[in-house]
Amino acid sequence: MEFVPPSDAKPRSGQFLLAEPFMTDVWFGRKVVLLCDHDEDGSLGFVLDNFSDRPLSAVLEDAADWPLDQKVSVGGPVHDDSLFYLHRLGNVVSGAMPILPGLWLGGDFEELKAAMATGRYTDKDVRFFVGYSGWTAGQLAHEVGSHSWYVHDAPLEAKLDAVFKTPSGGLWKEMLASKGPDFARVTTLPQDPSLN
Repeated sequence: MEFVPPSDAKPRSGQFLLAEPFMTDVWFGRKVVLLCDHDEDGSLGFVLDNFSDRPLSAVLEDAADWPLDQKVSVGGPVHDDSLFYLHRLGNVVSGAMPILPGLWLGGDFEELKAAMATGRYTDKDVRFFVGYSGWTAGQLAHEVGSHSWYVHDAPLEAKLDAVFKTPSGGLWKEMLASKGPDFARVTTLPQDPSLN
């Protein structure tokens, strides 16, 4: 019996990866990843709904003076000793990589610090992550093909809300359910199928 509905969507930058319901991986189980870069060389993204208890000011001294009230998120297991940021300041921060209209990754950190120090930007404009999620060439395509991930798309506004207004719980369930009734049904299954 098939518990999980089939999905043959191919991953692209700017889409979401939704973990299949039985994935028990500590980093990705019932999580949502924003895929920021995907090509023949590999893939890179950030887990959106994996919040830590560390305030940004514990990681960045300057952040105590910024108008931000956020905790650092755990973006994934790769380079989990480094800080990364998604933001809306692409016209202010040079060298930022465009992900979607109105969303950029990284860029000149000194310019970001200067912009944040002005007080013009808030939690709705920048989000910080420790670590990222990465896949080598062909690895993500293989994982999607073996049904470890559902590829999910959404309107631009919903994508930006998922990044900057991420709920503290329920994002995975909400996105999976939005794919239709068969997908909504699997959100009610236990993560451990032996408990079903």
